[in-house]
Amino acid sequence: MKERKVSIIFKLLVITCLLTGILLNIINTTSVTAILSYYTLQSNIICLVMFIGILAVIVLKKDYRSSNIYYLLKGAAIIAILVTAITYQVALIPNNFNMDTAYSTNTDKYWANLFVHVISPAMVLGDYILFDIKGNFKYYYPFVWLFIPLNYVFYVYTYSARGGRFYGIGGSREFAYIFLDYNQIGYVGVIKAIAVIVIFILIVSFVLVFLDRRK
Repeated sequence: MKERKVSIIFKLLVITCLLTGILLNIINTTSVTAILSYYTLQSNIICLVMFIGILAVIVLKKDYRSSNIYYLLKGAAIIAILVTAITYQVALIPNNFNMDTAYSTNTDKYWANLFVHVISPAMVLGDYILFDIKGNFKYYYPFVWLFIPLNYVFYVYTYSARGGRFYGIGGSREFAYIFLDYNQIGYVGVIKAIAVIVIFILIVSFVLVFLDRRK
């Protein structure tokens, strides 16, 4: 009973962090549609929906942690937002990348970026570490977990083809990130970039599965 209460409180904190980061970016944007079209915001929204669902199941006193579907989906959400966090630290910060140029102050930009790229990913991972039963991730899960990142590639090209634009620094206005911009790096460059990203995601995913199954 005590663990259940602690789990509920922690998940409420996770939801609060996710919602805070999303709202901080929405209120400091040139275009709500554009900001919501970045992978960062979409991965945070996916996690927000998942945690609201988990919290609802807990309140209904259902045993969600015995379900393979739960661990497949939870792992997908973890990987989706870990990709956000790692990519931000490794590739975006060194290039002074921002998802928008309309932040009122540097403080607004700092907290908006900190929540969606650092605090929320850490909280999502922390929830798994603290409350999930270990040993339930399967070795084929990483290939399923590719769905969210790869589906984003399809989303960006569909969004751009329909006239959608991005307003941040770091890529053209037509595409969210330069590694998806075939106008700048060519089709071969995009294919190579996506291949590297897929390998990177699979490595992170298999490390997560390996550590999970060692518990």
